[in-house]
Amino acid sequence: MSDKIYPPHPQEADTLLAGLLEEVKTWEGTLAGGTKLGVGAAAVESLVQTKVEFGNPRNHLILLTEEIFKDIGVELNSIYRQQMRDAYDFYYMTVTVDLRPKPGARFSRLCCELVFSSEGENEPIVEKIFPNSKWRSVMKLGVGMNLGLNGNLDWSVGIDASQVAEIADLPGNLKANVASNNELKAFIVVSDYAYEVGGFEILAQGEGNSTCYWRIEEPDIQKMATVKFAIVFKVSKGTESINLRGIAWAEPNKNWLISKIRNVFSKLSDSWKNRLQSEDEAASKLAELTASEVWTLDLPKATIKS
Repeated sequence: MSDKIYPPHPQEADTLLAGLLEEVKTWEGTLAGGTKLGVGAAAVESLVQTKVEFGNPRNHLILLTEEIFKDIGVELNSIYRQQMRDAYDFYYMTVTVDLRPKPGARFSRLCCELVFSSEGENEPIVEKIFPNSKWRSVMKLGVGMNLGLNGNLDWSVGIDASQVAEIADLPGNLKANVASNNELKAFIVVSDYAYEVGGFEILAQGEGNSTCYWRIEEPDIQKMATVKFAIVFKVSKGTESINLRGIAWAEPNKNWLISKIRNVFSKLSDSWKNRLQSEDEAASKLAELTASEVWTLDLPKATIKS
């Protein structure tokens, strides 16, 4: 899997998909001698009607403090403790992406890019993101997980005690951060986190930067429905708000789409035949369903205890 990502332009993607629909409708109508929507046009229309939407990132935006971890008996790494006291405010946030496919539509890739910025000189810094390829073997178990932050501000996972045997073959560096729910020592940020899919791949990048992104590939990714992306980020003390720009998109399963329009494939324009047959990354964005949002987020502040 390539490590490059190509965020689409929503208007261009919509225009491309609408153009394919008109071509397929025209040629199917000519072949059938009528105006009834053919198999290929119905498939393309199911893509047109599919929606990709963001949830509200304010819904689970949490200030991380030394006191929060003390209250649950977790000691913060000395470096993070010092940064929290002197230089940075740390936050946890969940951003959800909803893929709402129309019946019959099939997708093989879901991508999300988040860009953080602020009005001041210092941009927010992404500290940790989830999911990433490191956790793929645990996520493939398909069990509900309690996702938590440990004292190193790294991810720990709690699973049901009945599932503990299934992690026996995990690498040691990963197994150390997986425990039964009763033994998990972490600040819980997402409960019952689960991916109910099989052989998926994940590309995730962005730690240490102000931009992060994910690409998840799976033959039937539409089964995921709602995907939760978790981010820990830090800002210079005194920062009151940040700007967040998000773009998310789904890419249709090309093999499925070609099979649906095979009766008119030879009649399509050369540009569409080239897009559908090409294997390079730019061509794979042949018909994306896109969500694009910009938010200004007021950052929570610590409650002053009397």
